[in-house]
Amino acid sequence: MNRETLVEMVQGQKVHQIRSGDHHFIDITIASTEGRFFVRPYKFGANGWRDAFLKNPAGQMKITDVIIDIDGVIPDDLDTINPKINEAYKKLLGMMYSAMRMTFDAQKHEALTLELIPKNLND
Repeated sequence: MNRETLVEMVQGQKVHQIRSGDHHFIDITIASTEGRFFVRPYKFGANGWRDAFLKNPAGQMKITDVIIDIDGVIPDDLDTINPKINEAYKKLLGMMYSAMRMTFDAQKHEALTLELIPKNLND
């Protein structure tokens, strides 16, 4: 699979799945911008999926029935890419994203962004 196809798959649905290591898949929304993939937690408790990725970045993302090996990492350019991620979420989720942002701490939400880096794509 190539990156362009994966971007189209991610942008083609609102609910995706990820897992860290051998944990079970969980539903999540993946935002795609500039050919990159991002996720954010909506619950801020300890020992969640984000913490699991920080301890061991290896995992997988699942789009429909396609499973892609990934690494989940904090983006090096988080401050500059965050506005583009916000726009990608808004484009994907529409008004629902704007409503969701009113219910949580947007700065904390953005600060906890992880990038999902696919492995073995045919770019």
